[in-house]
Amino acid sequence: MTVLCGADALDRPIRWAHVSELEDPTPYLVGEELLLTAGVRFPSDVPAYVAGLVSSGVSAIGFGVEPEFPTVPSSLVEACSEQGMPLLEVPPSTPFLAVSQALGALLAEIAVREQRMLADSQRALTRAATRVRPVESVLTTLAVVLNCRADLVDAASAPEELASLVARVASGTGPRSASAQVGEDHVTLDPVESAVLVVRRSSPLSPAERAVVAVALALLGLLRRDLESERGQIARLAASALLRSQVVGLVNVLGPGPWRVVAGESRADYDVLAQRYGPLVSKAGEEFLALVPANFEVAGPVGVSSPIPAPAPALIPISTSAIDHAAAEASALLARARATGEPAFPASDLSSLVDPTTARAFARRELAPLLGRPELVDTLRAWLGQHGSWDRAAAVLGVHRNSVRHRISHAERLLGRDLGTADARASLWLALTWLD
Repeated sequence: MTVLCGADALDRPIRWAHVSELEDPTPYLVGEELLLTAGVRFPSDVPAYVAGLVSSGVSAIGFGVEPEFPTVPSSLVEACSEQGMPLLEVPPSTPFLAVSQALGALLAEIAVREQRMLADSQRALTRAATRVRPVESVLTTLAVVLNCRADLVDAASAPEELASLVARVASGTGPRSASAQVGEDHVTLDPVESAVLVVRRSSPLSPAERAVVAVALALLGLLRRDLESERGQIARLAASALLRSQVVGLVNVLGPGPWRVVAGESRADYDVLAQRYGPLVSKAGEEFLALVPANFEVAGPVGVSSPIPAPAPALIPISTSAIDHAAAEASALLARARATGEPAFPASDLSSLVDPTTARAFARRELAPLLGRPELVDTLRAWLGQHGSWDRAAAVLGVHRNSVRHRISHAERLLGRDLGTADARASLWLALTWLD
């Protein structure tokens, strides 16, 4: 088929190819048709004919030349050109039935492709939900499979242009969602527990892509509930497991002491430690804690506690408070290790010169505007730990680099500090170090 006019509108969707020789076929149209006609009952008022098809949502006209007209009538070409209607010339060698069959095959191919995309996306999202940082991994995977930007926000962290929609979606009850056009982006909003999933991209989501978002919503809802319940239990469960392990004889397994607690998230590290120290390793939720010799060599993003002195004589059980303190210290240091990608040890150098009470007060004063926003605290820690690199911080957090930019910009506004200055970065890094 030859395009006679309307070449700039060939991206319009086609629902089906419909053949009609009526002078006014509009009562029988539903929109998005490729209307095929040979001009058997060619209209006397061609501009009105085309205007009716435009108002009915017809996507394009295909005019079959011969036997009625040897060429496409110039009046039809002129009317379609003036009203922005794509007009195609269908040659005698191409029956209308062939056009319908070709379109049917394309639509079937699209349906199969969308089903495959949905199945592949479901598997990818499910795998993401089992990773170390599952919420961030699910958001990153959703952004990749749909070629979009995906963020979890609340009323306080929502972009200004979406604040009212986010507040309405977050505060409603029952099934609810919203959509909006923001600049050149199509935006959809769906509730996830107390937060809102915001998906934005340059084109609207198809029904299959909306189904992918529904899968992500279900996973994010479960993960956020589980995460909140696990965070409060991790140190207590791990410490209890380590205390129970004393029955195997710590000195026989670890040596005479001193010992340390190591906190981490890597499955590979957990497997190595579990194989080597067995019951002295405990895992709850995303994190694991292990009781190891003080000289145990560590690498990667793990938190390492201060040494725990061995009891004397060795048969006396190690104190509960010593285990609890070491487990809490290692878990707190793990946040710093995530940010830098390197082992985090207890405070030394400058930190060792500062009274702990004074340090904590300084930290809470510096970070006061962010203390109710753990995602901003984590992002600031990762961004500073990676020397202000958007890409490396995004990799540490498992989110899109634009999400890091958005969060750091929001943190900068809340703090009222210029994060481009060395003074602000140094002060905030010390505050984050002393916060826990």
